[in-house]
Formats: sequence, C-alpha cells, structure tokens
Amino acid sequence: MLPALMQPRPNTMPLTWSDLTRQPDDDAIQHLLAAWGWLLDEPFAPLLFSSLGDMFFEKQSGGVYWLNTGTGEVTQVADTVEAFQTLLGGDAIDEWFLPALIADLQAADLKPGAGQCYSYKVLPVFAEGKYEVGNFKLLSLAEHFEATAHVLKQIQALPDGSTVRLHNML
Repeated sequence: MLPALMQPRPNTMPLTWSDLTRQPDDDAIQHLLAAWGWLLDEPFAPLLFSSLGDMFFEKQSGGVYWLNTGTGEVTQVADTVEAFQTLLGGDAIDEWFLPALIADLQAADLKPGAGQCYSYKVLPVFAEGKYEVGNFKLLSLAEHFEATAHVLKQIQALPDGSTVRLHNML
C-alpha cells in the first residue's frame, strides 16, 4: 500500500503515485533483466519502478534494494518489504523519487505516457549529468533500461574522475 498524495511545491498540483512511479510491461522487464544482468546477479522480485526508471526489488535472499539506473548503484534500503513500505511514507521519497524534479518536468510539459519514463540525456554518474529539466527526455522503459545499462556497464571499472568520450549515449 502506497502512502497518500504529496505536495511537491507551492503553486503546483499535488503529485500522486502515478506521477512518481511507472508500470513496465513484460517486454520492458525482459529488457531490464537482459541489460542489467551484469549487476543483478541474484534472483529478485521487482516491487516498484520510479518515473526516473529506477527499480526497487526484493532479493530472494532477503532485503529490499534500489537499482539507481542513473548511477548503476544497487543499495539496500530496507530489511523487509514491510519496512520498505513504511519508508515510502517518509522522507526517503525525496531521495528515491525526486518529487520536486518530477513536478518541474510536468510543468515543462514533459509527461510520460504508458510504458515511458524520464530518462537522462547525460547520466548523473557524469559531472555534466544534472538533475534538472534540461537533462531529461522521455523514453520507453525498455529503451531506458538498455541505454543506461549499456553505458554504465562499460564504465564500471574506471576510476572516479576518468575522462570518457560518449557517442550517442542515450
């Protein structure tokens, strides 16, 4: 069960969970499994997908984790699904779902349709990848999962601060 509506900023419409989350179809899930298999090496059950294309999942061995598709990081966020659901009613929403950014994207008339999410023009793992309206576009969830995983897999072994040249990143 998801918590009630949230007020993102004064003078904006309240956000609902349908603004902050996406529902991928089976094809998108298959793309995620194929693209992110290099990082998701243990059986899991998807729980929730953000409008930014991130996934929250429960590992078969236990624990709830956040796959941040902008940075390629997997972080444990709760020990149980019940604890995760409790966290969804608190301040973690601001970090995990970026409601203020989502409100700004909507105000800029960027609204994902069915099967779409907000995706990065430049991933936030790079210094140029900002969490601001101009760095986002709409992509299908399947395309987002493939594009982000492709880039992040290639740079995973590079030390911080490395210089890379990207061609047609996303």
